[in-house]
Amino acid sequence: MAPITNRFSSSLGRRGLLRDLLSDTRFRFQGEEKIAFVLSGGGVLGSVQVGMLRALNEAGIKPDVITGCSVGGINGAAFAADPTAAGVDRLIRLWSNLADGNPDLMPRSRLPLIAQMALKRASIHDPAVLEELLYNELPARTFSELRVPFACVATDAHLAAAHWFDKGPLIPALMASAALPAVYPPVAVEGKLLYDGGVVNELPLEWAVANGARKLYILQVGHLDPRPLEPEKPFDSLMHAYWTARVQRVEEDLAEVSDGCEVIRLPAGGSPRVRFDDYSRGRELMTAAYESSRRFLTTGEGDDPTHGPTESF
Repeated sequence: MAPITNRFSSSLGRRGLLRDLLSDTRFRFQGEEKIAFVLSGGGVLGSVQVGMLRALNEAGIKPDVITGCSVGGINGAAFAADPTAAGVDRLIRLWSNLADGNPDLMPRSRLPLIAQMALKRASIHDPAVLEELLYNELPARTFSELRVPFACVATDAHLAAAHWFDKGPLIPALMASAALPAVYPPVAVEGKLLYDGGVVNELPLEWAVANGARKLYILQVGHLDPRPLEPEKPFDSLMHAYWTARVQRVEEDLAEVSDGCEVIRLPAGGSPRVRFDDYSRGRELMTAAYESSRRFLTTGEGDDPTHGPTESF
């Protein structure tokens, strides 16, 4: 695999990087076209990706590489560890349990959210519950144990740049990739302070392209619906702006690779508004994404793949 971790940790900007990789002879893949699954961030909407993975698996579409950001890193790593129907069933069970509050990753407080942000220190929630869940549920402890090559991305807080993980311990990397600012605290790894990868790289395409993938299945969730939302509170406006900025970067990145790669964006199957800490609709989201993606993969028809669930904070 191409040694890209240091190459993509630079803070020199990303415009043109994907195009450069596609034209760089060192990253040209000779032989059968490689397939990548690219999983975005999206918090509680990660259940959408499980429905998409089920549809892809049933269609017989197998990835040669997988990349993920934040919750997409967690789902991607789980599938990379067991890229079979049994692996999908493991994810369905995990997200169904979360829908039932087992475990409760983000316990509700009686205090308003803005008060929690003022009173807490680095974050609203303790990441220990998520970390324990990963140790209990993931059948791998290191990247080398995964059955499909995999990478996830975090954000280097000091360099304001992407920090890639593709080797070493798996769970610390996933915790860093999923350290959503204010919700979870930053993670210290090798002297670096790391936040959620979506801050700088919502859709982690580079590693897949650098390792020869030219057919990219995009499993994107988060704020995808183009309709304007009417914010109910000031914090709603803040988070809506944050998601809008993330989506804008996604569109730029996909435009960079559109000439050199085949891009297949799977439909999410609906547009519910879900609180950032509400996992209760996981089964509904999984089912809608599965049905829509299955129809899309079978017939080429279905919901517009650029429309999807939106988060309400």
